[in-house]
Amino acid sequence: MAYNVNPFLERRSERTTSDQEFALVFSPKILEKLSDEAFKGGVHIFRSAPGGGKTTILRAFTPSVLRSFWRAKGSNELKESFPLFVEKGVLDDQEGPRLLGILISCASGYADLPAGASSIEEGPFRALLDCRVVLRTIRSLSSYLGFSADESLDSITLEYGEAGRDIQGIPKLRSARELAEWAETQEKRIYAELDAFAGSTNQVLPSSQRFESVLWLQSVRFVRNGISLATNRLLMIDDLHRLRRKQRELLVDELTVQRPEIPIWLAMRTLVLGEALLSQGARSGRDIHEYPLEELWGGSKGIHQFIPFAQNVLDRRMNRQDAVTGNFSQRLREQLEPEEILAFSQPTIDAFRITVQPHEKNARYSEWIARAEKKSAEPTVDTLLELFVTRILVARDASKKQMSFDLALPAEEIDDKDNSSLRGAAEIQLHEELKLPYFYGLERLCVMATYNVEELLSLAAALYDGIVARQVLRKRSPELSPAEQEKILRESANRRLKFVPKQHTEGARAQKLITSIGGYCRERTFLPNAPYAPGVTGVRLSQSEMEKLQGASRVLGEQGALLRRVLSECIAENLLVLRASSASTARDAGSILYLNRTLCAHFGLPLQMGGWQDVSCMDLINWMLRGWKPQQRLAMGS
Repeated sequence: MAYNVNPFLERRSERTTSDQEFALVFSPKILEKLSDEAFKGGVHIFRSAPGGGKTTILRAFTPSVLRSFWRAKGSNELKESFPLFVEKGVLDDQEGPRLLGILISCASGYADLPAGASSIEEGPFRALLDCRVVLRTIRSLSSYLGFSADESLDSITLEYGEAGRDIQGIPKLRSARELAEWAETQEKRIYAELDAFAGSTNQVLPSSQRFESVLWLQSVRFVRNGISLATNRLLMIDDLHRLRRKQRELLVDELTVQRPEIPIWLAMRTLVLGEALLSQGARSGRDIHEYPLEELWGGSKGIHQFIPFAQNVLDRRMNRQDAVTGNFSQRLREQLEPEEILAFSQPTIDAFRITVQPHEKNARYSEWIARAEKKSAEPTVDTLLELFVTRILVARDASKKQMSFDLALPAEEIDDKDNSSLRGAAEIQLHEELKLPYFYGLERLCVMATYNVEELLSLAAALYDGIVARQVLRKRSPELSPAEQEKILRESANRRLKFVPKQHTEGARAQKLITSIGGYCRERTFLPNAPYAPGVTGVRLSQSEMEKLQGASRVLGEQGALLRRVLSECIAENLLVLRASSASTARDAGSILYLNRTLCAHFGLPLQMGGWQDVSCMDLINWMLRGWKPQQRLAMGS
């Protein structure tokens, strides 16, 4: 039997994917999280790490993709998607697309322009962007109307009202075809003269005093057979991070100052460590609206908001192959079988007895130990966890410095102290000591993805290969067992860290820093009394430490600049997750650097966020350059 290629290896935003195929695998769940504000006039910035879904969102609103959704509106695959596009006002049930979405990319060309900050060097950048917006807009009209190529352009005329009278750099031609030819010629001219520019003092590149394409786009009328077309417009500029910093700042600043009447979506990778986005005087939330994609899934429900989206993405991919039947989640066993639990029962009891043996004759813990022994007679995951919960509580109580009477602690007190964090610490300790599977099941797969679609697909691709292999071998159960899932996922996590030096500019130092943070977190997580339950998965720089790193005084010198570059790259590439830490009565504000959740699997750390430890910039510099070394001895409860 010939199997299809792994459907999880193809990324959703790839240009090689046809519009129809893209529509079929697009998950509509992201539309539910997309604010209506994003479709109002103004500058809207979408940020995420690579693979977070920025380009996918933008491509979904291009005319050709919207028309694919409309044409297939009656299919089972699109029964969820189509109504949401109608609700957003971008599709009409009878007429098709109601939004002219213009998508351009900054991935090539702009950085080739002369570098500098003077108005002379900014002009060619504006001119190039303007002609590309004009050309892409006119070409998108054909897709909007349902025609191929430019066959409809001769029937479209352009009209200009008062709003466009001040436009100087874009000619007010009435023919759509003629304006498209002007834009194409203008772009070729820029590149031709750019080729001749090097070493010449006489060449003058085409230049503009301001970005006029937005003014043009929101003022021009497209008319066909006496009827105005595409009055609802959206300009989408992707890959903003590929511009030089000054180009990016110029673009955002001038677009913001223009206060556009149409929505402008700018998509870029996450900027980190204080790199400014806001133009002078602009306010986030009024002049600029920011949408960090990872935070779209945040809030009180946390990962439980991301899981339905992730499952929808996985199931739509699963539908594009015929090697395996059923939904993706149906092939991942979510629970240990009784015989699997039984194999861990006696080793867990033995580990418990060895640990509490010094306290067996202490009346203070007699009821706790007796309760744990009684419950261990019935081997379930819960009873195994209770043994380790009891063990942690005994270690905590025994480590207290104050004197206490040796009165028996009531067994009921365990229930009072037991909580999800403590149970999480017990579970990760069971995994560490006895290899009880931990990294398995759909929910933990989604957590490991760290709210990133590409990470989700990468992990799912490895699991899919395991599912297919299991089917080929005709094993009794069609599901991957928890142990099999964990083996595959941890191998994927190991590869993630192994390839860091090959995939990042400061890769070798980044790998050493990540490995050091992981080792430090492990040391703090697996203390007997689990003081930071369920565990430590990040480090924090206080506000004063952040000022050392970012301040103009450069107190850390060249090593500080190097650390800043490495941290910026780690955050931008989703190796570290940056979260703000609020001030409290005991500490000042700061920034937490959490390990990517897939990397937590590599280090055998819990997947919950919350546990962190304060470090200094010098700690991170030493770890980055020389690696972390464990302490000889840690005091209990430190």
